[in-house]
Amino acid sequence: MLDESLLDAPEALARADTRGLLRGAAESGARVRTAARYAAEAGIADLQPDGRPRAVLVAGPGSVAECAADLLGALTGGSVPVTLIRPTGVAPAAGALRWALPGWAGPLDLLAVTSPDGSEPGLAVLLDQAYRRGCTVVALTPTGTPLVEAVERARGLHLPTTPAALREPDPGSGYGQPPTDVDPYDADPARPGTPHAERPTAPGADQPERPAPGEGGTNPPPLAPGEAHPRPEPPAVGALGTHPHGAGEPPAAQRTNPYPADPSPGALWAVLTPLLALVDRIGLVHAPPETLQRVADRLDQVAERCGPAQTTYRNPAKSLAAELADALPLVWTEGEVAAAVGRRFARVLGAVAGRPALTAELPDALRVHGALLTSPFAGGADPDDFFRDRVEEPEALRARVVLLRDRQAATDAEASDAPAVTADLSAAPAARELALSHDTPISELEPTAEHAVERAAELLAITDFAAVYLALAGAGGS
Repeated sequence: MLDESLLDAPEALARADTRGLLRGAAESGARVRTAARYAAEAGIADLQPDGRPRAVLVAGPGSVAECAADLLGALTGGSVPVTLIRPTGVAPAAGALRWALPGWAGPLDLLAVTSPDGSEPGLAVLLDQAYRRGCTVVALTPTGTPLVEAVERARGLHLPTTPAALREPDPGSGYGQPPTDVDPYDADPARPGTPHAERPTAPGADQPERPAPGEGGTNPPPLAPGEAHPRPEPPAVGALGTHPHGAGEPPAAQRTNPYPADPSPGALWAVLTPLLALVDRIGLVHAPPETLQRVADRLDQVAERCGPAQTTYRNPAKSLAAELADALPLVWTEGEVAAAVGRRFARVLGAVAGRPALTAELPDALRVHGALLTSPFAGGADPDDFFRDRVEEPEALRARVVLLRDRQAATDAEASDAPAVTADLSAAPAARELALSHDTPISELEPTAEHAVERAAELLAITDFAAVYLALAGAGGS
């Protein structure tokens, strides 16, 4: 269930946002400006490339590297293959991840590695392997990390990024909490912030005496010779819940994910911006500094439109979040940039909001998801089941189509050698007809910017904000 009243309560949203998701989404424009300045200071404008690489390989942990590679491949329009090197390992931890170059990688290829903190030894091994193969290497990571030393050994380029602003996990909810100035290991419970040296040491009014044995507290009474400690009474049946190993299963609100969560939505731009500056110098994507400045301005405009102070009916992100409440999103995309954004939207919905979503590209989506429009998930299915317990059984998810469109301008199509999505070639009318004929509601987003990078930024920002609002106003909050 979605608490729609919470969407129009900015103070309540701020209290519910313990992970800083709204601030992370709103900082996207600032991240672009900071990353562009770092790239300029690193001398990106002085690069003199010998030509286009045969292929671009991207490697890194988490969703940032995956989304950056996907968007970069969409923005290049297929002029150069962009390949993501997926990690392997027993767990998504920095020390357990390993990467390996494909067998065809060699001196004609460019390898870009990304890391939020530069602590993955597997990436250092990958850089050494690329150096032996003769690949050109670039590392996008904060300054002073072990990965910087590895790229210097490989005689590559280091493009500094800002460290990921992650918050410490809360053991009660599994999510981050706002930072605090109080050190729990160096503070007096009676007076927060009191150092150990100022605590009273002798028993007195401020420090009661330790109870005598047998008078309370945790000290057991002394035992008589030959007497054994009494055994505690076992808990009643069902007191600890049911669990396959006999232990009590914690409530759903207390279950935690032992693996690190994805960074805040705006963290993508700290990596994507210097990567765009690099491929602009190589000639793969037209993204000069003035374009990156317009991208930052566009992200700021979307943050103002989608901010918590804007009411739902004027806020496209809040409106989309309200429309996706108790819905199974079918993300249909048209255009290469929209397809990359749609795949990211589905991932952010699962990682941030805990909501399932399916994505497919038009026109193939009409065939792939057509059966869902006639299944129990269909919007036209009868929701008023007489035998359903409306107290114990939640309402079933109903499909809702989210149509993301990127009608590429003719200038972009000529620059990227990709066909423009015109009205004559669009499958959007058939998508609307199929959805509405099955009583399935449809939501549409289409950017208005002229440049492909700006259009991608607008779609990314709105969908990121929508996922954040779903996480905050949904059951359990963030």
